[in-house]
Amino acid sequence: MELNKTISELRRMALTAGILLTASSAPAQSLDEARTLAEDGNIADAITMLLQIEADEPKNAEIPQLLGDLYLGTGRDDDARQAYSEARRKGSRQAILSLAELANLNYRVDEARQLLEDYRKTLKKGKRTIATDESGDLPDRIDRTENMLDRVEQIEVIDSIVVDSEDFFSHFRLSAESGSINPPDVLPANFSAAHPTIVYEPESGRQMIWAAPDNEGVFKLMSSSLLYGDDWEKPAPLGDDLGEGGDANYPFLMPDGITLYFANDGENSLGGLDIFISRRNEDGFLQPQNIGMPYNSPYDDYMFAIDELTGVGWWATDRNRIPGKVTIYVFIPSELRKNVDPDNPDISRLARLSSIKDTWKPTTNRNEILRRIAAVKSGGHNIPKKQFEIFIPGRGIYTTLDDFRQPQARQAMQSYLTARQQVADAENKLAAMRSEYSRGNHDNAELIRQAEKQLSEAKGMLTGLRNTVISAEQ
Repeated sequence: MELNKTISELRRMALTAGILLTASSAPAQSLDEARTLAEDGNIADAITMLLQIEADEPKNAEIPQLLGDLYLGTGRDDDARQAYSEARRKGSRQAILSLAELANLNYRVDEARQLLEDYRKTLKKGKRTIATDESGDLPDRIDRTENMLDRVEQIEVIDSIVVDSEDFFSHFRLSAESGSINPPDVLPANFSAAHPTIVYEPESGRQMIWAAPDNEGVFKLMSSSLLYGDDWEKPAPLGDDLGEGGDANYPFLMPDGITLYFANDGENSLGGLDIFISRRNEDGFLQPQNIGMPYNSPYDDYMFAIDELTGVGWWATDRNRIPGKVTIYVFIPSELRKNVDPDNPDISRLARLSSIKDTWKPTTNRNEILRRIAAVKSGGHNIPKKQFEIFIPGRGIYTTLDDFRQPQARQAMQSYLTARQQVADAENKLAAMRSEYSRGNHDNAELIRQAEKQLSEAKGMLTGLRNTVISAEQ
């Protein structure tokens, strides 16, 4: 995620695939010096040197091609487009592909497809193929971009901050009930960890979730629980289906113990790391789903967390391509997803988060929300504590019994909360029975089957009680 390590890393940040910092026919020594400057993080000096070389080699297409790569890697998309267009004018086939990549990065899907078609036409002369197609998975990524533009979630981003990438997680202000995000040095010394990664701990402090490399170097989500005393159990994979063929990292488990957010760069990613969601049932975590735009982009998006106490969500991204920095967005999560109309002319701006002001609603008291966050930051305890969260259509999200207008709805909610606690207790007892069974105590097999049946029936009744609450309030 930094630009000052290698040109290869710069390429990954800029394009996530496909655009090459190619060898050049310009003076070797000068271009080598420019590349060295870029590798050392001196991007501005490298660009200045390339502009000087270009003045001496005005017909060389490789120079504006490299300029375009450096512009793009530092977020100067307009300059990159101009440089690639100049390289194309000078005969560079690679520049056409770079322009297609750039169009896709900016969600100009139709333009990206047309440029890809133009590129492929240059690969043939008559019926004869004269060059290899190097577009890779760009066609698939264009399709994914188009599909995700049809389901951009309508969210309200109340704030954004730019922080150092090395310790970005320290800027997430989460209440104690949401758990904590920690550096990997909190792990026992004999536990392996990916680099980079974070360690998530729930409020109880009795579990840790993080990423570690497997035997092939692929990052997997791992979990360990605190045993009696101060010992931690042997780390085990959190789920077999969470990798999706890529690196899984930056986990955050909601307080319900069921909903997991994490980052992954597998085949269902737009490019780089994307944020995924998975939910746990009795058999483990289910197949993860990409949560889409505007949370995800063709760059790295990761470390997604929701704090139910303050009512805000957080996620980090390097989509703004500031060397050594990431952007953290603070937003208001919704219980029910509502997407932007795909025909909205501003959908690309909203998907890219070109301006967080585009997402603001006139009725939102952003200052009050920021005050809640500040209270967490300063260790304050004056945040009204949620008793629950339930969505009442037409009225919004209720979090306390005082929110109800109808007495019968308030009474129904009390019954629902009692039943919900009973179901939670039953789930814990069933989990304990299963744990005993896994350790060899098979005498309770029939009790487990009975408990599973009773729990299934109880969950059905719980759904009915919730519907009764909603109907009574409406």
